[in-house]
Amino acid sequence: MSALVQETALPQIGATRDADGVPLDHSFPADAANQLAALESFNKHLYRPATYLHKWWARRSGTTFRYLLKSLIASPAQREFYAAGGLEGLIILDPLMGGGTTVHEAIRLGANVVGADVDPVPVLQTRAALRLSDGGQKRAIFESLFQALRDALAASYRTSCPQCGDTAEAQFILHGLRRRCGCGEAIFVDSLTLREGCPGSQVTLSTAGGLAHTEQHAERRVTVDVARILTKGQAACATCGAAFEDVLDEPFPQRYVPLVVVGSCPKHAAFFKSADAADRERIERATATAVRADLGDFGSFAVPGGPKSNDLLRKGVVSFLDLFTARQLRYLATALQILPSFPSHDRLWLALLVSTSLEFNCLLCGYKGGDARRPGAIRHVFSHHAYSFPYTALENNPVFPFSTSGTLRRLFADRIERASRWAVAPVERRIAEGRVTSVTIAGEVDGGEEVPAFEALQSGSRRFVLVQADARHLAVPDNAVDHVVTDPPYFDSVQYSDLSSFFRVWLARLLPDEADWAYDRSASVVVEGKHQAFGRYATALGAIWRECARVLKRPSGRLVFTFHHWSPQAWAELTISLKRGGFVLVNCYVVASENPISVHIRGLKALKHDVVLVLAPRDAGARGEAWPKPERFDAQSSDGFCCACAEALGWLLSSDVAEETILPLWGRLLCNVAGRDR
Repeated sequence: MSALVQETALPQIGATRDADGVPLDHSFPADAANQLAALESFNKHLYRPATYLHKWWARRSGTTFRYLLKSLIASPAQREFYAAGGLEGLIILDPLMGGGTTVHEAIRLGANVVGADVDPVPVLQTRAALRLSDGGQKRAIFESLFQALRDALAASYRTSCPQCGDTAEAQFILHGLRRRCGCGEAIFVDSLTLREGCPGSQVTLSTAGGLAHTEQHAERRVTVDVARILTKGQAACATCGAAFEDVLDEPFPQRYVPLVVVGSCPKHAAFFKSADAADRERIERATATAVRADLGDFGSFAVPGGPKSNDLLRKGVVSFLDLFTARQLRYLATALQILPSFPSHDRLWLALLVSTSLEFNCLLCGYKGGDARRPGAIRHVFSHHAYSFPYTALENNPVFPFSTSGTLRRLFADRIERASRWAVAPVERRIAEGRVTSVTIAGEVDGGEEVPAFEALQSGSRRFVLVQADARHLAVPDNAVDHVVTDPPYFDSVQYSDLSSFFRVWLARLLPDEADWAYDRSASVVVEGKHQAFGRYATALGAIWRECARVLKRPSGRLVFTFHHWSPQAWAELTISLKRGGFVLVNCYVVASENPISVHIRGLKALKHDVVLVLAPRDAGARGEAWPKPERFDAQSSDGFCCACAEALGWLLSSDVAEETILPLWGRLLCNVAGRDR
């Protein structure tokens, strides 16, 4: 049987195939879903802005999950993608909610929802995003916070206009990285070009340490007193021949030298200027009045060991405080002082806004504003899903009064205002005759009412319970959930919890009573790192699947999730976990997954598809005899490989093969795809 993109009914597989069964058992419009998901994959935050209040990783396409949830609806009319609602009266569970895609999509369709995650960050983000409130009121609250921050911080970002000498304000400061060789120090930058392609204007940094402005064919140079400036490609000194080395014996902020101030003058608008004596003195004064004492126990900011955090430790960064300049720390200390004055429901989204701003206000930020199309753009901390160490570090001004890259004002407009507008009038795309148009889904709302316990979900619609909890133990009654729709953690190479430590140390101070910040990270399904011992994934996930089987209604309840992997171990452990959970495969479909140009898979032999697995508890009467016994297969195509793996999984779940034979069997099936990535 083919599990590839089909919309026609498939052959009967046991009791789940009768005419009154779950529509997703029979068909799924994968062609249509893939077309829209491919569009969304380029700019997910623009297509689903309400889910992007705070940084999280590996978010699946909202379009795909809307289609999946629509395919669980009994009414043919309401299964139509652009029809509003359809899940009213149903309860959907996502026990591994992560970025909250399932929760948001199910709420939009009228369902009541339970979402759980062991990490507090996704729980808090989803809670804040689903609480609807008046946009004008949020604007007034934000302006109150923003003005208080500006009153405290704006003076430290003053500079002077290079044309008129009047007081101006810095938008950001570019710092170069100090490195050493046998004959002294040099300052390294990513590129000497700071702006290009501008009408009548170009700005470059000279290797002698100055700025060259070409404006209307006239060149103006301003020199600065710094060491020689080199670009990142030069590994060894041309004079002494020694390799350049990082300055690891000094605190991280002191390894950088301010070179260029980019600011705004009331008379002359935006400008580039060399950091002059007054700018340097202002930076030194801020450093001399460091605010670490205002932030609490220094030890509580310690960088934990982890697959990505170890990159910081290898650079001699032992505290998250070391990743910020003195002015950036003052910004955080001031926010900590101000936020308690706001009501708790507003403090939640304000704190998340301040937290997500750290990704644009940290010395790990880089500069990508040389292109005229995006002047002043910031390369944020996690643009490569890892800690990257720029040669040209960008110190942003979070309280800059204009809506520029990475400022609080810009983030409020993007993450709060636009999301609030979208939530009350969600928009989807339609492709017709090669044209893409926007369709507002009248009657839908991406938000709802949070209730304290599961019992309140028995009535009403768009109600939700969100819990920070181990999904192996949920406070949900037996046979109470209509469907479980989720996206389980990736089998290996998952660093999301480790990377999230960057935010958690601050959120624990901004929102001390909103979550269990001392939670046991070992409760996560995946041990973070490149490899994990065989059996751990199966054990943890198997316990979660058993819990899902316990709470699912019989006989119609379904477990639906997406998965892909090249590794035989990954598929073997998934198989074992589902057998332990008591599930059989009812059907499977292949859908487009991540954008192939995503930074963490670009250039790798990565799978470009997910398989959608539709499963039912074995005791619900579902059987899987129709799945063919698998033969060894290759990986000539991403979709074909995923399809073959899913069908093999179906056969194994319906068979009585012993657990100890499952890994060797997958090893034989996938013996010719070893060594591929993801």
